[in-house]
Amino acid sequence: LTSKLQTRTLHLHSSFLSAMAPSPQDVRSDDYYNILGVSAYCSEADIGKAYKKLALKHHPDKNPQNREKAEEEFKRITEAYEVLHDPQKRRCYDKLGKDGLQCPSGQQDAADAFFNKLFSNGGKDPFASFRIGGDRFGSSLHMFDDADFLAGDFGIGRRASQARKQRVAVYPIHALPKDSLVVVRGLGKCPEHNGCRGHIQAWDEEKCRYKVELEDKSCVLMLRPHNITQCCSVEVVDLDSKPELIGTMGKVLGYDEETQRYHVRFQEPSFAASLPRSKCLLSSGTRVLLHGLSNDKFNGKMARIEAVDRAAGRYTVQCESGMQIKIRFENVVC
Repeated sequence: LTSKLQTRTLHLHSSFLSAMAPSPQDVRSDDYYNILGVSAYCSEADIGKAYKKLALKHHPDKNPQNREKAEEEFKRITEAYEVLHDPQKRRCYDKLGKDGLQCPSGQQDAADAFFNKLFSNGGKDPFASFRIGGDRFGSSLHMFDDADFLAGDFGIGRRASQARKQRVAVYPIHALPKDSLVVVRGLGKCPEHNGCRGHIQAWDEEKCRYKVELEDKSCVLMLRPHNITQCCSVEVVDLDSKPELIGTMGKVLGYDEETQRYHVRFQEPSFAASLPRSKCLLSSGTRVLLHGLSNDKFNGKMARIEAVDRAAGRYTVQCESGMQIKIRFENVVC
C-alpha cells in the first residue's frame, strides 16, 4: 500500500510540474501557447518576452533567403501574441479555442505595423542600426527593459510610479496568498468585470475583502471571497463519462454558480471542459469556500484544505474559526 501511495504521489507531482511547464515551442502548432512556447499558466510578461524573442528571430527582414516562409511564421507568431496578451481575447480562447475568436486573419502589412510599433525607435527601421555591408542584419539587437516593454503605449500595461509601503499584518492561513491568480465572478453592480482575471494584492481582515488588481492593470477591486475563483490546478477523478481523463491535471479558468461546475482547461491535447466540483480534486493547501453543508453555520466560510482522503472522498479542512472538519469533495469551491 505504501509503495502504491508513493507511486501515486510521484505521478501527481510529475503531472503538476508538466502542467506548469512551458509548452514546447512550435510555430506550426495550432495552439497559440505552443506557438509562443509558453504555459497556459504564464503571465502577460512571459507572453511579451516570448513574442519579442520570436518576432525578432522570424521577422522577414532577418530571413531574406527564405522570406515567404518567414512571413508566414511571423504572422502566426503575431496572431498568437495579439490573442494571448489581450485578457479578454485570452479568456475567450481559453474557454472556446479559436472557434470563440473573431480574429482577422491578418495581412503582412498589419503584422509589420505591429512589430514596428513594438520595436522601432521614432518610426525608424528597427534593424537599421545593425547594418553589415549595406544589409540590415547583425549579430545582436538592443532589447527593451522588461518594465519599459510593459509600460509601452500599446496596451500591455503600465509601470507603477513608485513602490508603496505596505502595513505589516499577520496573514491568515485561510486567505489566498498574495499574487494568486483569480477570476472575478458574480458582481452585480459592476458586471463588466465578471470573467476578468487578476492577482491578489492583499487581504483586508477588517473588511473581509481581497484587494485584486486586474491583469490589464485597468483597476484595483476590493472583492468578497465569493466573488473570485482561484485559477488553481485540479486532478480529474471518478469521471465515468470520460474515463480517459481520470488522473489528468487541468487548470481552473472559472466557475459557473448556476451549474455549479468548474471550467477547466487541459493541455496535450489542448481543450476545455465543464466539470462538476465532485470530479475535480484539489490539492492540500488550497484555499476554499465551504458550500452545501447540512450545518449551515459553515456554509460560505473560508477554509484551507489540510489533507485529502481519496478512498473516502473527503477533505480535511481548517476553517477560519480554527476548527477542523471533514467534508466531501463537492462541498468546497476554490
